[in-house]
Amino acid sequence: MTKWVDFLTNNAIALIVGTLLGKEITRYLYKPQVLIRVRNISPLYSDNGFFVSIKIANKGRTVATNCCGKITLNFNKEALMDPDSFKLDRFETSLPTYRLENIKLDHPRHQLTTKAKDRSIKNSSLCWSKLGNPSQISINPGSIESLDVCRVQFYKDQKEDQQFWYLIFPCEQGWRKVKCRINLKNNEIISGKLFVCPENVFPTVRKFVVSLDEQTNKPIFTIKKYNILKRFYYFFYRSKLYFD
Repeated sequence: MTKWVDFLTNNAIALIVGTLLGKEITRYLYKPQVLIRVRNISPLYSDNGFFVSIKIANKGRTVATNCCGKITLNFNKEALMDPDSFKLDRFETSLPTYRLENIKLDHPRHQLTTKAKDRSIKNSSLCWSKLGNPSQISINPGSIESLDVCRVQFYKDQKEDQQFWYLIFPCEQGWRKVKCRINLKNNEIISGKLFVCPENVFPTVRKFVVSLDEQTNKPIFTIKKYNILKRFYYFFYRSKLYFD
């Protein structure tokens, strides 16, 4: 009798453990896998500038639901532009207006971060490159979507003898409200992190750098790759990757 009890007990334990492990293995094998890729910036120029859109792919076996795009920026605070101090061109006064909300369209477009109301740009929301510029989308297995990161714009004022490149960052409401404008000066870089955050899997994070190419004198956007030691470090200290 004791042998039968032990036999049934052992089998019950094995069944429970197998079921739990089976669920975890299945979840791991079938989870979404979100990848961040840079679209070539040999761009479609319009009105002295171009958009930087990032390709986001899901090579997993299940849908990545309600993905948010976020950004952290590190830059010289003196490079933060006050739009009221510049004569912005036609593009700036005709940014896409897909949203239906009754928001006042001031010229230049409303900027959330200025020198007068400086705030850190850390894990701030972006918008997707779909009609309406939604802040969240779901990405099906095998699908690729585009995330709007910024608009690279050339400023030229002949009267003031000023010309330079600057970056315009949207917010989660799309291009109707601009997060900030940053002057990209020579010998300076703008660095940061891009986040794609599905609700059903850990975020995908990539570091990036924006700088001026010395040969072409045009901005270049580069995704930095993690070496094996960095990957190992961030595996155990995931919060460092998200918040540093």
